[in-house]
Amino acid sequence: MTNHPLLQASVIFFTAVAALMLTATVFYPLLFTLMVATLLYAAMFPTTGYLIRRGVSPTQSVMMVMTVIVIVVLLTGALLYPLIAAQLDQLSTRTGSIDSRLTHLLQQINGLTSHYLDISFNPVEMTQQLVGSVSTTLDGMQSTVSSYFDDVAFSLFLVPLITFFLLRDFRSLRNQAMQLLPNRYFELGWMIYNAAASQLHRYLRGITIQMVNVTLICTTGFWLAGIDFAPLLGILTGLLNLIPIFGIALAKIPPLLVVLLSDDPDLTSMILALAVVFAAQIVDTAYILPRVIAKSANLHPVTVMLSVSLGGYYFGFTGLIAAVPLLFSGKVIFSELFRGLRDFSPSHQQHVVARLKRSMPHCCNTP
Repeated sequence: MTNHPLLQASVIFFTAVAALMLTATVFYPLLFTLMVATLLYAAMFPTTGYLIRRGVSPTQSVMMVMTVIVIVVLLTGALLYPLIAAQLDQLSTRTGSIDSRLTHLLQQINGLTSHYLDISFNPVEMTQQLVGSVSTTLDGMQSTVSSYFDDVAFSLFLVPLITFFLLRDFRSLRNQAMQLLPNRYFELGWMIYNAAASQLHRYLRGITIQMVNVTLICTTGFWLAGIDFAPLLGILTGLLNLIPIFGIALAKIPPLLVVLLSDDPDLTSMILALAVVFAAQIVDTAYILPRVIAKSANLHPVTVMLSVSLGGYYFGFTGLIAAVPLLFSGKVIFSELFRGLRDFSPSHQQHVVARLKRSMPHCCNTP
């Protein structure tokens, strides 16, 4: 029974998962840094690989690519930082009058509900309740986010260094790790690695396309709709949309808050803001998800929801983002591990030989 491929695969897989969970717990402050460095590695690896194939040394190719990336990031930051900083200052100033803005909006809603539905409420009292609950929620979120980024802020300086060594030395480190496998499992190890790495690369490419697509559509839509802070809202909506399942709802909150904090908040602006996000998500759902992401992930929505919830509970924002790629990578690894142990087992090979003998008796009996 202990030689059964399914039992062997289960023992090996869940032992590896337990070791991975223990390692993630120990290195929790560095998880966000490692995730960012891995994404940068996946994005830059095709270019560095091309340069290496053209005869450039690994160190020089990595330095060339990272220099270009740093220049682009610095130029982009220099262009966007003044705009985003000014928008954040303006947004911070407007939050002081949120009570009157919310009351004004609720008075409009109360007028519509009283006229068409014969339902009325007290806008001032509801404003006090909403502001109190929102303030409590924001205080908790602020403390959580502040403590989290205090933990990872220093480690973010390690991102360029880790990315550099991943680009330069990952192949040699991978080959050294593969050499540790027993000879009978060497081929199986490469099969598992190639299957998981190729599928993970397709997924990372897909979510990158997804984020850029949603960001561009929302930024353009907010600008055309006359909503303030269009670039900032577009970027934030694109990032929130990366969170599976829950990101669809979370992405609608920032535009609504910005409309509420505008000089003249009204229902029309709120509807337009929601329409822009809906349009971006419709394009994303109709094109990006089925053609790029779904083919690589191929996971049930309930499984995705549970994994995202548990990832966010145990590992915060990093767990929200990394839950799905880790889940489907685990699925690929377990499938390939079971298939490899089954195909390489002596009993399976004897079964294949016996079946071939039955199907080709004349060929097998010839000297």
